[in-house]
Amino acid sequence: MALGVLLGLVDDTGAVGKTGTEVLVVGAGPSGLFAATELARHGVRARVVERAPQPHHQARATALQPATLEILQQAGIADRVLEASEHLGFSRVFDPDLRCVAEMPFAGAGCRWEFQCSLPQWRTEQILAGRLAELGGTVERALEVVSVTERDQDVLVALRRPGGATETVAASWVIGAGGAASVTRGSMAESLLGTTYPGTALAADVRVSCGLPRDGGALIASPAGYVLLAPLPDERWICFIGELDQAEAERLDQDRSIAAVTAAIERRVPSGLCVDDVACASPFRMHRRLAPHLADKRRFLLGDAGHLSSPFGGEGLNSGLQDAHNLAWKLALAHRGRARPSLLDSFEPERAAADRHVLEISDSLHQLAEGAVESARTGVFPAPPSRERLAEMVRSRSMLDVSYAGTPLVGEYLAPGTPPPAGPVPGDRYPGRVDLPGTRHHLLIFGPADDAAVSRVARKWHDLVDLTHSTGDGRQADRTASVAVLLRPDGHIGFRAAPASQAGLRALDAHLDGYLVPA
Repeated sequence: MALGVLLGLVDDTGAVGKTGTEVLVVGAGPSGLFAATELARHGVRARVVERAPQPHHQARATALQPATLEILQQAGIADRVLEASEHLGFSRVFDPDLRCVAEMPFAGAGCRWEFQCSLPQWRTEQILAGRLAELGGTVERALEVVSVTERDQDVLVALRRPGGATETVAASWVIGAGGAASVTRGSMAESLLGTTYPGTALAADVRVSCGLPRDGGALIASPAGYVLLAPLPDERWICFIGELDQAEAERLDQDRSIAAVTAAIERRVPSGLCVDDVACASPFRMHRRLAPHLADKRRFLLGDAGHLSSPFGGEGLNSGLQDAHNLAWKLALAHRGRARPSLLDSFEPERAAADRHVLEISDSLHQLAEGAVESARTGVFPAPPSRERLAEMVRSRSMLDVSYAGTPLVGEYLAPGTPPPAGPVPGDRYPGRVDLPGTRHHLLIFGPADDAAVSRVARKWHDLVDLTHSTGDGRQADRTASVAVLLRPDGHIGFRAAPASQAGLRALDAHLDGYLVPA
């Protein structure tokens, strides 16, 4: 019996039907698939369970932001997404006569890919599942999670198959990526707190004949509401129609035919748009919500399980992928016994801060869209944003300004009298992260340094940190100043020491010792 308990085949009461796993991922949407893929890339095989018996074929969330393309590049699949998707370099506002009245280009965002990729969610999931399979992983379908119970040393998860057969899994960690109705979140006694935007909208995957350019998204604002169209591959468009009144919402809930969708569009855009096909359509409500806690000791919430945002920013899918990217390297180090508790503890404050920022940006874009409709009703138009404000908005909606500055896993050493170096600050995304190989930390040395101190750090952390002497590119650090920059596996700056002196490198070593265990 003792051997059976050790192997996880029976529990301590003698009940049969219990299996063990290190990481159980609940949900095979984008967040869950990416978490499992990143864990596999870091050497951890997770078990992924999904209630749906088959993959869906719906457009759903379609925008992949520039910052997300960077982490997909690290994961080895950016080229597949780029090849399969439409590239959107603009967001535009049109009047009901389809005249462009405002334009926001992505150019100048400050990254390799200054555009959004537009791709149906089912295709994004297909690419992620393909990459997971390459790394030795798979998805177990038609498995419903019935309950999640945390214990001191593991989490018990009860699974049920369609025929009623049950299985109990003892997992070291559970990743809840099962959407807004997350059973994992429910087991943590958490709710999605926040607000629901007034009114109802219709989301549809359509083919339309129109003169709109296919190099960007188009918000058509009219006194009767708005129509938002963004190109998808195969000459299709993702379409949002709002603001639906109650009668209109009830009709579309019952009838989602070409004629019904056309009537809703023509109420807002009398001419210039001809609906040729509707693949799927559904009324929905928009939310701005966040769980008070995204993690406890052994359970973590990703994507819609932890937060919901307005689709106007196209950031909900992206923040879920970035949740997964933040968590995977930390769980992998914990799995290897190389992490102190503070490493996993850092997930919640870091991603809560980032997700709150995403909700603020999505809300501001939602308000801009509602403001465009109000301007169409009143004829009163706000002053255009300044060039500086426009550049700030582009970086924000590209998700390039997401930062973990001020959170516990970020630090800095500045010698007395030393001004802060040029370039991004600790916690910020490192501009050159897409070019960093492997899955380790990177220690970049700019300018002169105490070679003996650098060597001591490199020897102590030789299997977790790669050392590079760099000249910089003007965006990353001053070309001549003495600076040591520690980059985390997710490409964010974890620590900066200026100068790269004995004292600075000693502070950097202490920072690493605060959350990692040396060999």
